[in-house]
Amino acid sequence: MKIQKGFTLIELMIALALGLIVVAAAAMLFLTGVKSSQVQQGMADLQDNANFGLNYITQDLRLANLNTVEAAMNDALLHGGVVLSQSNLPTGIQADVDDVLLSRSNGDAVGSDNEWTGASNVTQNSDQLVIQYKPAQTGGFDCEGREITTVDRIVIQRYFLRIDANAGAGEANPLALACDAGNYSDTNLARYGDAGEIIMKRVDHFRVLLNVSNATGNRRYIGIHEYMALTGTKPRILGVSLGVLARSGQSTGQEASTAQNNAFVVLDQDVAIGANGNPQGFIRQVVTQEVAIRNALGERE
Repeated sequence: MKIQKGFTLIELMIALALGLIVVAAAAMLFLTGVKSSQVQQGMADLQDNANFGLNYITQDLRLANLNTVEAAMNDALLHGGVVLSQSNLPTGIQADVDDVLLSRSNGDAVGSDNEWTGASNVTQNSDQLVIQYKPAQTGGFDCEGREITTVDRIVIQRYFLRIDANAGAGEANPLALACDAGNYSDTNLARYGDAGEIIMKRVDHFRVLLNVSNATGNRRYIGIHEYMALTGTKPRILGVSLGVLARSGQSTGQEASTAQNNAFVVLDQDVAIGANGNPQGFIRQVVTQEVAIRNALGERE
């Protein structure tokens, strides 16, 4: 009679336990790798999107105040580079440009003294920036991609947040930074005041500060609302600071390892993501850009 050899029950149980440990470790490594890849992809998409969008705006901002009769730019300069009031526009088109189509920030009154409500996914309203310039030559393009075919009309461009209809998975209320471009003569306004073209996707908040200088040459940063609230002749504007709170295109999950604090600082504002901003699972980052408006420099009056 042959003696049959094999594993005992205890040996089988030990082998099974060791196998399960190995499989669990391999699964953890796989899941960690997938999560790490998602985070890295989210950060790369976020930075590429934010940097491209702000660089796109920066190129146009450097044209602001181009070919104006004065360098000292404020809310009263006709054709002034930053459009803050109707005085920056010729009288012949002022009736066609509503207050909601001028540079605005939280606290500004628009229309029948209604407060400005720029789209935002944080607790403050986003700002709106409007610039204008007279082209030096033809052949360029405005921010909506239309070719500039004449130097006899002023180009006017509005940067603001609006809802992006192309929502991704898990996005309930995506916002995007858009630009609305038009042009005008002294008596005719064309193509200004529509929904514009998206130049930067997935933006939760947009903030603008003006770099201003007083008569003694001291400089400071001030919001659009605070600037317009100043009495008397307002200081000249020398530059603009832009801040956006951008987020990744897809959720990276709600694990503690990828969780973010939903409070951020965008230039001078402390902001918190609202309930409609999909606060969980998305990577967010504040991206800023400062632009000196070279056409605003020159001799003082």
